Amino acid sequence: MILLSSGEVTGMKQADCISSGITKECHVIKVAGDETRDATVEVCTESRVIFSLNGCVVGDFSITPLDLEAFAVGYLICEGYISSREEIEEIQISLPCISVTTKDGKVPARDFSMNSSGGSCRDLLPDGELPPLPDGFVVNARTILQSMDKVNDYSAIWRRTGGMHCSLIVDRNGVVVSGVEDMGRHTTVDKVVGMAVLKGVSLPDCFLVSSGRLPVDMVAKAYRAGIPVMVSNNAAFAGGIEFAKKVNMTLAGFARPPNMTIYTGAGRILFS
Repeated sequence: MILLSSGEVTGMKQADCISSGITKECHVIKVAGDETRDATVEVCTESRVIFSLNGCVVGDFSITPLDLEAFAVGYLICEGYISSREEIEEIQISLPCISVTTKDGKVPARDFSMNSSGGSCRDLLPDGELPPLPDGFVVNARTILQSMDKVNDYSAIWRRTGGMHCSLIVDRNGVVVSGVEDMGRHTTVDKVVGMAVLKGVSLPDCFLVSSGRLPVDMVAKAYRAGIPVMVSNNAAFAGGIEFAKKVNMTLAGFARPPNMTIYTGAGRILFS
C-alpha cells in the first residue's frame, strides 16, 4: 500500500495545532452575568475531504485533518466498501482529496453523503437481511465503565476547545488499542477503526467507546467493522437500538461510572 500524504498531522500540542491549522485563536467577548470582557480562545478548524474510490467520488466531508490514512481505511471498512486492508492497492492523500485504489478496481454504484461530517450507511437501515455478529465475546461491566474515564485521556483538543468528539477501541482487558479525536462523531469511528486495522488488531475481540449519540448509522459502522459491543456516554436512538437487536450487537449508553443503560445484548456484559 502506497501513501502519498500532504498536510497530515497527529499527536500535536497546542502551539503545533495552531501553527498547523488544526485549531486557531479567536478573539471573543465573554459574558458572565452582567459583566463582559475581551478574551482569546482556541477553536477547532475543519477541512474538506473529497473521497474517491477507484475514480468514483463516494464522500464529501468536513473533517479534522488528523489521522487521514486511518480515516481512509476505516471509512471504507465501516461503509462496507471493503472488508480488510489487504484489499487496498494505494492511498493518495493531498487535501482536499483522498483517493483510494483497490486491487479489484471495482467502481461503487451508490449515493454518498455530501458536505457532511457524518456517514451514509443508508442501505443498512433495518430492512434487508444482514448476518448477525457471533456470540463469544464478553467483557466485564467494570472494564466498560473504567474505559469511559480514558476518553478524557484521548481528548486533548476537546479539553482546550470543547469542539471535538472521541472514540476508542478497547480490548477485553481494558487496554486502549486505538484512540482518536475528530470534529464529527461518525468520523471518529472511521478513524479509530482504521487505526486499529492498521495495527493488526482483531476487532471482534474488542469493544468501541464513543462520546457521541448512537443513531443507526453510527451503530452500522461498528457492525461493518465486526465490533460486537458499542458503548457511549450519550444516548442511543431507536433506529440504532433496533439495528443492534437485528444484528446481535451489544449497545449501551449513558455510561458514566458507576452507571450505564444497556439497550441490547446484555449477555456479553459480565457483572461481578
